[in-house]
Amino acid sequence: MKPKEKILESSFALFREKGFQATGIAEILEKAGAYKKTLYDHFKSKDDIGFEYLNYLSEQQRIVMLKVLGKASDLSDFIDKWVNFIVRNQRNTSRKDCPIALFSGEISHLNQFDTYRNRAVQHVLETVEICILKFEPDLRSDLVKSLSYELYMSYLGGLRLYALTKDRKVIERMKSQMIHSAHRLIKA
Repeated sequence: MKPKEKILESSFALFREKGFQATGIAEILEKAGAYKKTLYDHFKSKDDIGFEYLNYLSEQQRIVMLKVLGKASDLSDFIDKWVNFIVRNQRNTSRKDCPIALFSGEISHLNQFDTYRNRAVQHVLETVEICILKFEPDLRSDLVKSLSYELYMSYLGGLRLYALTKDRKVIERMKSQMIHSAHRLIKA
């Protein structure tokens, strides 16, 4: 693995485990087995690594959704499989929540991240639109956008509430709400 990749991999693991604010450059270098000069050859600051992390998170979310999309028979089935996949992956981490939302919450006071955060969210919303259009290709574009927002908002809120309560019923309610939103807007 190249030094830049080692630094990114180490940083991402630490950000997931401890959070962005609690991760120091020295920890990143130690975990990556890299020198300070090597880090600064590739990144101006830890913020630059954070920008890369947001891009990575949104791309990972896209990969997951498109993978699930390939196995789904209709939009309701997609929602069910997507949520189940996310919840299964939540079991393996102590920081339960949408990774983009979790990271964005940590950096919300840092204005230099605004553009990157907005781009990451937009990337996810566009992926949700792709998934909707696979099953509803004739749906008006304004309804596709509305449904994309509703699904993503339900997802974010449901995962946050699940993270707080650890109540599996929250996940089932989230799925039901997402499926209900899909049916309502598709019939509009």
